[in-house]
Amino acid sequence: MHFFARQREKIRQSSMSSRLLWPCLLLVVLLVLTFGAALFLFASLHNTKKDITRSMEIQFSVFQNDMERYFDQLAIMGVNLSEDMGSLVDRQLASREMTFDQLNDSPEVLNALEEEMIEPLCRTLRQSSCSGAFVLLDATVNTRMEGAGHSRAGLYVQKSGADTPTVPLLLYRGSAEVGKTHSVMPHRKWRMEFQTDQFPDYDRWMTPSDTPLYQSYTLTERFSIPGTSEEVQLFVLPLRGQDGTMYGLCGFEISESYFKQSFAQPTGFDHLSCLLAPAGSELNAGAALSSGTTDGYYHALRDTLVLRSMGGGLTQLIGADGAYAGITEICRLNEKQSYRLAVCIPMADYQRLVLSGDLQMLLIGLFITFFVVFCCIYFHRHILSPAFRQLEEDRRESRRRMDELQMERQQMQTELSRLADVCRNESVPDAFQTFVAGIPSLTKTERRIFDGYAAGLRSREIVEQLDIKDSTLRFHNKNIYEKLGVSSLKQLQQFAAILNSGRDAAPDDSGPKKAR
Repeated sequence: MHFFARQREKIRQSSMSSRLLWPCLLLVVLLVLTFGAALFLFASLHNTKKDITRSMEIQFSVFQNDMERYFDQLAIMGVNLSEDMGSLVDRQLASREMTFDQLNDSPEVLNALEEEMIEPLCRTLRQSSCSGAFVLLDATVNTRMEGAGHSRAGLYVQKSGADTPTVPLLLYRGSAEVGKTHSVMPHRKWRMEFQTDQFPDYDRWMTPSDTPLYQSYTLTERFSIPGTSEEVQLFVLPLRGQDGTMYGLCGFEISESYFKQSFAQPTGFDHLSCLLAPAGSELNAGAALSSGTTDGYYHALRDTLVLRSMGGGLTQLIGADGAYAGITEICRLNEKQSYRLAVCIPMADYQRLVLSGDLQMLLIGLFITFFVVFCCIYFHRHILSPAFRQLEEDRRESRRRMDELQMERQQMQTELSRLADVCRNESVPDAFQTFVAGIPSLTKTERRIFDGYAAGLRSREIVEQLDIKDSTLRFHNKNIYEKLGVSSLKQLQQFAAILNSGRDAAPDDSGPKKAR
């Protein structure tokens, strides 16, 4: 405010051009800065949908990297587990001089195998990021019992809680005595052997193949563990002997609760769902594992979601319980199997974010407009209006001065006419006759000085116009006074006025004229 007060004071003391120059420059600078700020803000907020898409792409990239790294780790641990368990079976069979087919109806040998397998299996489970680990042997303790065609021996160990190095382990399948010996207590739904008719695609996984182990792992669809409400997917590898004989299967369990806890995503969205589903043109959420956010949000999608492009890289996922907006892609688990990943938010959240971004841009636009209008009003009220008022006052003062000068000029002309009439009607004094007679005797310089005095110029003005010194002017003045017979400049100007009025003529054009 002090700055504008100083500007108003300068307005009163300066010319009109300088009065308006700096305020106009200041207004231009303010408007340019405001326009630049507006461009910057609108550039950063110009497209809310693109910002949401960019955030979703980052979220999807993080989730995809987590999945790729996770399955790479499981593949490494699974290959090691398969090789170790295959070697154990080979050694046990070699020490007993048995073939693998002879394991059927050999409970002592199967029990000895489980005794050797349980410690490395538990150790691998603790070292792996999963909820369980298993070894399934394609043999049974009693081929004569009912349902023996689907009953298979082996070990299935699960973590009983959070994924920590000291979490207790539970035995879901296998010898209870072996488990207790190694501090692995039986699960509440414990059974001695696996039921392969409840194992997803068991016959297909048991098909012999020459594919290397590091390319033979696969991920089953989600299914319920028999006797429990827990939903899981199995990461399965073949269990082979050194000669290529199929001994069974091994791998890891990934439970829904484990996936939900381990892969909750940090995010800026209020509600986010991440899904690992079977590959397909649609997203089968009912067969997928899902996670929420690290802030505690989790919503399990169960429907088959229809995928529709929203443009700009986003996909709309439409299900019976609602619609979602997100990103989904098919990713490869290995050369033979793919899966679908998806990250999405409820469509209501997406629409709210778009509306919020549009409102934010509108508010910024209104604020910038208000600021520009305020600057213009303030500039007009405190700078332009005082300047124009001062201009109007100056114009009125100039008119008044011109009127006064006109009146003075008319009065002077009236007085000169009166004096001329007096001189014509009365006898002319001798001094005036001497004055008139002396004019022709003036030199050229003296005549120019005389004409200047007759025109009403002052001594300083004559010195400036003739470019002479004061002493030179005084010298000429003395000669002029002597030749004209006058004693003062006032008397000279009076006689010159009478002479000019009487002759009705102006001074010689060769002399200087009074500036107007």
